[in-house]
Amino acid sequence: MRIRAGHFFGALLVLVGVVTWIHPALSFRVHQKTEQIAGAKTIIEVRRVIHFPLWFSISMLVIGVALFIVGLYEE
Repeated sequence: MRIRAGHFFGALLVLVGVVTWIHPALSFRVHQKTEQIAGAKTIIEVRRVIHFPLWFSISMLVIGVALFIVGLYEE
């Protein structure tokens, strides 16, 4: 059985759409610094947050489903 490009990219976009719909914010640590203040160890952490709007999730789902359906008819 051959995997077609339309199926692969369609399923990938549907997966991205579902993940961004369920978890609309992605946060990751940029850097972390440890300070010694008055004998107490303090950790200072800087994080970046990327927010995915609802329209992005829905458009990824629609485009993914469309690619998957078009992939059914390609030869």
